[in-house]
Amino acid sequence: MKFENRIQQFSYLFTNADDTIANYILENPVGDHFSTITSLAYAIGVSTSSITRFSHKLDYQNFQDMKFNIQQTYEKTDIHNVPLIKRIHEYHQTLLQQTGEFISNEKIHQLITTLTQSKQTLFAGLGSSGLSATEFYYRTMRMGIIGNAVTDAHQMKIGASLLTEDDALIIFSNSGHTEEVINAAKIAQAQKATVISITNYAGSELTAHSDIVIMTIDQTRVNDKRFINTQISAHFLIDVVSYMLLEHGNHMEHYQHTRDVILKGNNS
Repeated sequence: MKFENRIQQFSYLFTNADDTIANYILENPVGDHFSTITSLAYAIGVSTSSITRFSHKLDYQNFQDMKFNIQQTYEKTDIHNVPLIKRIHEYHQTLLQQTGEFISNEKIHQLITTLTQSKQTLFAGLGSSGLSATEFYYRTMRMGIIGNAVTDAHQMKIGASLLTEDDALIIFSNSGHTEEVINAAKIAQAQKATVISITNYAGSELTAHSDIVIMTIDQTRVNDKRFINTQISAHFLIDVVSYMLLEHGNHMEHYQHTRDVILKGNNS
């Protein structure tokens, strides 16, 4: 797993010293300061033991293991085009590469099992996360999966309150701290529905009220405030789930049927 992914996954375990180390490495991933653990500790202003503990928290064997992983992370593939297009391509390449490594195959299978076994699924999210929730709903609807999408806070609470133990709520929230979606998750759990949260951060209040948590990549790691696409990782997940669903049962049959209906309508 890439260094940035580990930072995102284990940040809830960090002390102030760990935050200092993480921020320094993210801002200075290459250079002479990485030659030894002593040189890195000196550059950051912490002890070598702090670096060792930090690497262990990120599930590395030792400092050298972390150093090698970081070096591999920053080997990028370039394209021939104008600088802006190259920059955006690099952002997408970075996020997609890290997402492909970061998303849990086990959790994806749990999500698919829930989708196929639930009587109905409510897809929910606010803002850009709501757009991802709506896209996921449209995809699954065309495969014969019964559900609905809500992007309004009041409708979210109403929809969650009508769920049963045979239903599911799938919530998209980058931060995992949005009050409206947390309230919807609480209501759905009270109804004994299965709650699945798709979020960037573990240890958030939303994850505390979720039965299944699927982690996605935080786009802010590209460190460019003008790059505002927050849904690349979520749509990668949607593509993977869609592909896997179409390999099983009669989902492909339903999808082909809806495709034929749409094409017939366009040609009439």
